[in-house]
Amino acid sequence: MPSDRVLIVGAGVAGLSLAIALRRRGIPAAVIERGEPGPAAGAGLYLVGAATRALAALGVAEAAVRVGAVSRSQTFYTHRGRRLAEIDAEAFWALCGPCIGIARAALHHLLAERAGLSIRYGMSVVELVQDAEAVSVECTDRSRARYTLVVGADGIRSFLRRRVLGGPEPHFRGQVGWRFLARRPPGIDGWSVFLGPDRAFLLLPVSADEVYCYADRILPQPLADPSLGRLERLRTAFQDFAEPVCEVLAALETPEQVHVAAIEDVVLDQWSRGRVLLIGDAAHATSPNMACGVAMAAEDALVLAELVGEGGPAAAVLARFQRRRAARVRWVRAQTDRRDRLRRLPVVVRNAFLRLRAERTYHANYRSLLDLP
Repeated sequence: MPSDRVLIVGAGVAGLSLAIALRRRGIPAAVIERGEPGPAAGAGLYLVGAATRALAALGVAEAAVRVGAVSRSQTFYTHRGRRLAEIDAEAFWALCGPCIGIARAALHHLLAERAGLSIRYGMSVVELVQDAEAVSVECTDRSRARYTLVVGADGIRSFLRRRVLGGPEPHFRGQVGWRFLARRPPGIDGWSVFLGPDRAFLLLPVSADEVYCYADRILPQPLADPSLGRLERLRTAFQDFAEPVCEVLAALETPEQVHVAAIEDVVLDQWSRGRVLLIGDAAHATSPNMACGVAMAAEDALVLAELVGEGGPAAAVLARFQRRRAARVRWVRAQTDRRDRLRRLPVVVRNAFLRLRAERTYHANYRSLLDLP
């Protein structure tokens, strides 16, 4: 497959990672992004060791460690603050790299800087027409160009997934999440989660001064949470949780600080059609409980760049890509489902399970990701 003209649709983690990976192999790419320049949406990210290893291959892991916060352990508490278990994440991921908490905007900045190209913001695809040699693309500014490969890295609500593959739409996972950044409370030195009967509150250091907070509730359907009264509702929902949960909620000043979204996933049997391929969340978004979104997106980028660099007919390259990545993605999805089922066990059973088997379960969930993709 000729590799001189690649179009990447989407300038998130997957798209920028691919731009970097292609550039490192001498393959030029253009990137368009429907959003406007500015801080990336969302709040923070937890990077497991597999993600750090992939970022190292992209040349940004050391910078991520400098601007983020290494998280050496995972600690589980009841919502009242009684410790259930602590996992030595540093030892488990020792051969891959440290687990890192980092602000989403900080990681996006590092990737964009490393990509070293001009991203066309406020731009999206209007039309695609494929023939045997290339894809003709028209964008919203009425510009037209032909590309040998178009990669949809445009997220869970991917336009290219709908336009080229006909769907599916994201599927609700039975949880709604609230995300925000706050001042780092004393005593929160690593990934720490407080578990209630149908609610959870995670605190993750993302710098010396800030912590990423992720709160969720198990619900039968997505919940509308308008900005008016949002902070009061959030504080009420978690008012019986131990400190520092109430402390960080009390410090919130405006509802705009809190990003609210239903937790959804995307399951696709086929990630490509012709010369158009989906990667990252556009192809295989999952619930965040495995914290593998960045790892899967960056690994997608590295593998795709490798295969494009090797050359060959487009159909063969994209088929090899899916074969190479599908088993790993299925593994992450299967572990995600298992962890979601654990969340839904009766509280007494769930807490006893965590006290007795948390570390063994953690190793079982992640052991496949210790291998290179």
